[in-house]
Amino acid sequence: MIEVTVKVPREIGELISETGEAIYTEALREVAGKRLSHTQRRLDELRQRVSEYESKYGSSYQEFSRNVPDTAEGHEDWAEWSYLDKVSSALSEKIGKMRIITGK
Repeated sequence: MIEVTVKVPREIGELISETGEAIYTEALREVAGKRLSHTQRRLDELRQRVSEYESKYGSSYQEFSRNVPDTAEGHEDWAEWSYLDKVSSALSEKIGKMRIITGK
């Protein structure tokens, strides 16, 4: 576990001290819930672009990266597809964590 320190005005601090840690949990769930749908939409967009490369080359990213065509287009596609693969993986992991927080 990590400890997070939040600075708030004294008046808000008094309200928080009355409600205990429950307010932090509730706030975190609320924020994660709002971010979840946005992050999922972004992941869906990236997956659509990955799907376009899979259709274009008839292979997965892993297969394609082992046999990148020795052309300018092949190298450009590899660079873009590599980015899409890394960002998609990171977003998938982030979504998994948000689902744990939100219980969805």
